[in-house]
Amino acid sequence: MNKFAVIDIGSNSVRLVVYESLKRAPYVIFNEKILCGLGRGLQETGLMQDGAMDSAIESLKRFHLMLDKMSVRNFSVVATAAVRDAQNGPEFVKRIKEDCDLDVTVIFGAEEARLSALGVLCALPRAHGIVGDLGGGSLELAKIQDGDISEKASFAIGPMKYQSLDGQTISSPKADIDKALQSLDWALDGSEKRRENFYAVGGSWRALAKIHIMETGYVLNNVHHYIMSREECLDLTERLSKMHFAELTRYRAYLSSRRLKVLSLSAYILNRLVKKLKSRCVVISGYGLREGLLFEAMDKDIRALDPMLEACHDIAEKNGRFSEHGKRIQSWIDPLFQGEDFEPNRLRYAASILSDVGWRGHPEYRAQKVLYEILHGRLLGLTHRGAAFIGLALYICYGGVSGESGTAKVETLLRPGDIQYANKVGLALRLVQRISGGTEKGLKSASLAVNDGILYLDIRKKDEAIINEVVLKRFSKVAREFDLTEKVRII
Repeated sequence: MNKFAVIDIGSNSVRLVVYESLKRAPYVIFNEKILCGLGRGLQETGLMQDGAMDSAIESLKRFHLMLDKMSVRNFSVVATAAVRDAQNGPEFVKRIKEDCDLDVTVIFGAEEARLSALGVLCALPRAHGIVGDLGGGSLELAKIQDGDISEKASFAIGPMKYQSLDGQTISSPKADIDKALQSLDWALDGSEKRRENFYAVGGSWRALAKIHIMETGYVLNNVHHYIMSREECLDLTERLSKMHFAELTRYRAYLSSRRLKVLSLSAYILNRLVKKLKSRCVVISGYGLREGLLFEAMDKDIRALDPMLEACHDIAEKNGRFSEHGKRIQSWIDPLFQGEDFEPNRLRYAASILSDVGWRGHPEYRAQKVLYEILHGRLLGLTHRGAAFIGLALYICYGGVSGESGTAKVETLLRPGDIQYANKVGLALRLVQRISGGTEKGLKSASLAVNDGILYLDIRKKDEAIINEVVLKRFSKVAREFDLTEKVRII
């Protein structure tokens, strides 16, 4: 496999991520983070501390060895705020080369902003608004629109910058943060029409999303593409920014103590940004700088592909029974879905590609298995609502029924029209899988046609035996779902 890896030397942690390939939506095959705290005490001393650097060096030695063991030859090593801001940063980079045999690229603020924005576009190609990446030592901002990155900015206001050597918060960080953000002139005219999304990148802001998910009883625990309205975000960050560490320990079941120590300041920064930028809503992104490096390493033609559909193809290739043929399945049921908009058609295509991936499960549990895997899987470029739709359609494809106890929570992510559409897609896929047996040849035995309120199932004369009681029962269900009269024709 053409593996690609990133070693990210940040202000709080040093992390190695290995991707299986440079495909559009590759699997992560290794991900390890070591908390080193290179940025702690930097505001006081201007230096990275010896203990933190020693810890980072040991981690980097291990990571280089792991890359060798996994035969990874294509990788990037980058360092961000702590290394670029510290007086002893150049000496540390030299030490990494001597002790670990790794060449480090120190990324400066504007470039870090660009790469973080690229990471968001890697996962969400149609993202539009402002990306904010809050690391331990800095905040990077970039504008994205139509796949392009325009303005970029960097501020040295990461939460760890305001921690003393013993981990305590130094005085007046909020005043410092306010002063830094005053120079930001990206605010729009304030009209509701022009307000943009804010894409929040970074572990501290993902932690805020986890708290909001817990407090609201949200159905999914997946923070990637979790959306908070402007009002929800401001309410949450207002409360958390005023809490002391002792109060924040109520969340220690969900977050580490290290994360809790910077939570209040992280909430304060997000609160000020959402107000300053007049953001319409906050979208949490699990993708950032590392995925930006991954995205940039891909061929141009690969970057242009739809990550959600490419992930579906990859899953189908690995888990389907026969050669994957989602496009042919979609075309077979097309007569039922004339005049669709782009997004419903795209989601139906995804469900068609994935309609054969649950066959390995026990027949009584296939529906639940495939629903769970879609909701908690790795489909990029997909909202939680979109994932819920695909999951419900496949649940029905495998014999489930909407409104059952197993789907009640999932359906809260959907609108009534979504549920009705998922029923139609699921029942159509259930029919096509029974007729074709998951094979391309099977699809050629029959076809669908709609005319004057009648749904026709046309069967080739030589394949007439493919019709049995089960096929007719499923065909009848499809016709009723579409409010059509059913008729079988032998041609």
